[in-house]
Amino acid sequence: MFAYQSEACWENEKAALFRLKPFFAHIDEVSISWVEGNCCRWNGVECSTCTRRVTRLFLDNPVGSSYDQRYKDWYLNVSLFLPFVELKSLHLRGNYIAGFIHHQDDIYYCVLTKLNNLKNLKELYLSINKIKSLGSLFQSLMNLEELNLKGNVFNSSILSSLGSLSNLKSLSLSHIYAMEGLTVTYTVMGLPALKNLEKLRLGCVFGSGLINGIYVSFLHQKIFHATLSLASFNISGTIIIRRWQNLTSLEELTLTDSSFTSNIVQDIGTLTALKNLVIDTCVVDDNLDLHGFCELRQLQTLAIMYSDWNASLPHCFSELTLLNFLHLFSIKFFGDIYMFKNLASLEYLSLSFNKFSRDIFGLKNLTSLKYLDLSSNNFSEDISGLKNLISLEYLNFSSNNFSGDISGLKNLTSLEYLDLSNNNFSGDRSHIKSLTSLRELRLWNNNIEIPNNNMIYNAETEMHSLDTPTFQLRSISLSCCGDGGSFPQSLNHQHDLQYVDLSNINFKGYQFPNCLLENNKKLEALYLVNSSISGHFQLPSTSRRGLSELDVSNNSLDCSIPNEIGAKLPSLKLLNMSNNFFGGGIPISIGDHMISLVVLDLSNNKLSGGIPRHLPMRLVLFNVSSNQLFGDIQSSMENMSHLKTLDLSNNALFGGIPRSMGKMSYLEELVMANNHFEGPIPMEFCKLNYSLIFLDLSANNISGSLPSCFSSLRLTHVYLSRNKLKGPITSFFNSSSLVTLDLSNNHLTGNIPNWIGTLSRLVYLLLNSNHFEGGIPVQLCKLNWLRLIDASSNNLSGTIPPCLMITISNDSSHAYYANHFNYGDIGFFSADVLIKFTMKSISYFYKGRVLTYLSGIDLSCNKLTGEIPHQFQHFRDIIVLNFSQNSLIGPIPPALSDLSQIESLDLSHNNLSGNIPSQLLGLHFLSFFSVAYNNLSGTTPERTGQISTFEESSYVGNPLLCGEPLPKNCSTDGSSSSMPKNATEEGSIDMKVFYASFVGSYIVMPLCIAIMLYINPYWRRAWFYHVEAATMSCYYFVLDNILPKRFYEGTI
Repeated sequence: MFAYQSEACWENEKAALFRLKPFFAHIDEVSISWVEGNCCRWNGVECSTCTRRVTRLFLDNPVGSSYDQRYKDWYLNVSLFLPFVELKSLHLRGNYIAGFIHHQDDIYYCVLTKLNNLKNLKELYLSINKIKSLGSLFQSLMNLEELNLKGNVFNSSILSSLGSLSNLKSLSLSHIYAMEGLTVTYTVMGLPALKNLEKLRLGCVFGSGLINGIYVSFLHQKIFHATLSLASFNISGTIIIRRWQNLTSLEELTLTDSSFTSNIVQDIGTLTALKNLVIDTCVVDDNLDLHGFCELRQLQTLAIMYSDWNASLPHCFSELTLLNFLHLFSIKFFGDIYMFKNLASLEYLSLSFNKFSRDIFGLKNLTSLKYLDLSSNNFSEDISGLKNLISLEYLNFSSNNFSGDISGLKNLTSLEYLDLSNNNFSGDRSHIKSLTSLRELRLWNNNIEIPNNNMIYNAETEMHSLDTPTFQLRSISLSCCGDGGSFPQSLNHQHDLQYVDLSNINFKGYQFPNCLLENNKKLEALYLVNSSISGHFQLPSTSRRGLSELDVSNNSLDCSIPNEIGAKLPSLKLLNMSNNFFGGGIPISIGDHMISLVVLDLSNNKLSGGIPRHLPMRLVLFNVSSNQLFGDIQSSMENMSHLKTLDLSNNALFGGIPRSMGKMSYLEELVMANNHFEGPIPMEFCKLNYSLIFLDLSANNISGSLPSCFSSLRLTHVYLSRNKLKGPITSFFNSSSLVTLDLSNNHLTGNIPNWIGTLSRLVYLLLNSNHFEGGIPVQLCKLNWLRLIDASSNNLSGTIPPCLMITISNDSSHAYYANHFNYGDIGFFSADVLIKFTMKSISYFYKGRVLTYLSGIDLSCNKLTGEIPHQFQHFRDIIVLNFSQNSLIGPIPPALSDLSQIESLDLSHNNLSGNIPSQLLGLHFLSFFSVAYNNLSGTTPERTGQISTFEESSYVGNPLLCGEPLPKNCSTDGSSSSMPKNATEEGSIDMKVFYASFVGSYIVMPLCIAIMLYINPYWRRAWFYHVEAATMSCYYFVLDNILPKRFYEGTI
């Protein structure tokens, strides 16, 4: 486009370019700027090789550039172009031009010049501007052949002004915005005069104006149109096409982003000359009938994409014998594909992301196929029918239900790309060895075995040495699962690899395959995740500047990370060496040389020492959690302004939290738990209010109060437990997205704030082991998604709000606890933090999906008074309820029996009175129960079901309570008992049966031993040998240690 074709340019044209330059400042941003020298070599200028005059000007403003304010809604002086008398092509795309002016006698008229000097202009591109009217622009552009007005703001007058362009061959009016306040009905009156028009693109995008209807009148004229594109006729716009039959000469038709009725699809069959048909993102109403396509016997290209038609292809599709390109992508077509059997001219066939099913034997005769993509369907059976498709160069069968072996591929010697991933193929990969043209191979997630040797090489059978490959791959993906045998030695001889993924294959402790780095100088990505590789990580002998992604995580690699890793792999964007056994320090060369590094994950190793002072400035993710690092991090965190995720947890780092973290304006996740950080949370954290999503500073020595200004709008999870924080809760009042708030095990004081009821998405609230006082705010009843409340071990007083008992959500869909932070194509980070909660009188840590099954309330160890609320009808999925060690009074509510899923119920150490409700016998999942140390009376519940598993400790400390398992017998005590006598007998042991079974077992056991010794002489000899040895050992032990020495000395 920017060929430099002449030695010099005309001075008057060079001067004209200088006059244009201030209006198109972006031309200096790339390539050769307009400064000096031959203007034919300038960026965006092309000249004639003969006359040295400018013939083409490319003044487009690139999409995505930052436009200067002065260029918005501006008017271009077209007289600036008059010196370019041989100008043939003018590109003014994306410049925010609102119109044109012609300079005359120092007066600017908002009309267009007749441009008589531009009679050679044939191509004019004015797309994506703000032009409202064209006026008399086209009256002198009689030779114009291509006009692009896409993406402007016109009224209906634009259409009538086009009639004078009699030589126009291509016209684009797509994405036209209606002027503000206009209600427009387009009548295309000027278009029928364009007798030479071959390509027409019509479309509309609804801006602030409303397009009520589009009546395409030119379609009623019997004129020739080679190509027609109709786009974005949908919603309030309506296409009215009544006479497809008048376009019988139409050869190309494109329908994009539109909605229409099914009869329009059916009537397409009248376009009998159609050769190319593209339908992209179009919605059709119900009763779709595709038989109209069968009439398009001249059709060579058919592409239908992103249209949820939910239909099956008619069998008459087999009559489209001239088709050579068929692309049906993401349309939800279903059924079989047997109708393709006669499409012998097909060279390209893509049916991906549909619901086609059954076998593919209908393709066996398509010997001209070069490209075949059937991915993401429901095809099944084997692929033996492919053996005749010897012209195939691209084959993608991924994400189907194919099975059997892959022997049907061995004849496809032209194949360059092969993807069979995510199927049920079995057998081994030896059939691939004949595919001598193969460049990319993807077989992950199948049951195909890796042979021990020569997977890719023919070796002696075809007179190849081990050093001579049958093909050289560019890409290979064998990621799968389970036992992969030994590492494929054939990969040692590949030298053109660019992408390698051998993840999730058990290579049984194979040493790190350094040959992949050493031999493949073009390597861009290497993934060996979870491949059971051990030994030392080795670097290539020379630098690999093309390698951008390296992931060797989840293996058994040990020793130190080589110090020169930064110098040898300087272009890495992703480096993941987590979950290994690396020791030593973090190499400083990572910060010195890897200037492009975005993701650095060294977590779960045995790294020691401090964090380097200099880290790559472009890091987005830095994870060194679960190592043995120590030291201060103040200087390490400076200049890390691009970080989104920082995880330093589970180390021995100390010192204060750096104030420089306030400059990390993109920081979304900060995890520093389980270290020795101390001091207050810096006030600079308030600068993270618009970015921070996840905060975990738990298990440190952080002190001081919570910054009142810290209330991030995006925060979803906060963990500050097990620190030394004090004062009231003054943060998080605007954090309406909070899901988890864990402030447990601190020294916080004051009341639980009322504004906590505004945290409408809160699921987990943990305030236990602090010094909160006052009552439980009723505003908690507004939190409809709550599943876990722990306010135990505080100084709370007052009563339990009755509404609180019906608040806990039983919708676990809001409680799923997994946080994944994705960074495009280069990796992701998953955060999964433990929550400590007391259940069954034992404190456990819960995380991940387990939390979705946990719900409960723990208000134990407070000063609560009053009765236990009696409302439980909406609270049946609760697992834990703990009101112990308070001053609650009144009876135990019988409605507790409605908690059908409860596993732990603790009401001990209160002042409860009355009987224990017999309805509790219906709690079949109860595994912990305690009403100890209250003022309960009467009898204990009947010893059946889960209640029978609880011992005396569950009832102790109630002087007026009697019955098993308490030692106090209700009948001897004189207490009234409502328990039937036979019920008590059922709970006791029948001693006669017990004694009989005891004696019987002692008789049967020796008898069985005697029978075995009688039958087996070997066991019998061994038995007597061991008996004799044991007897002699006992004899000498007694002789040496028990009997008086004089006793056996006298016998001697």
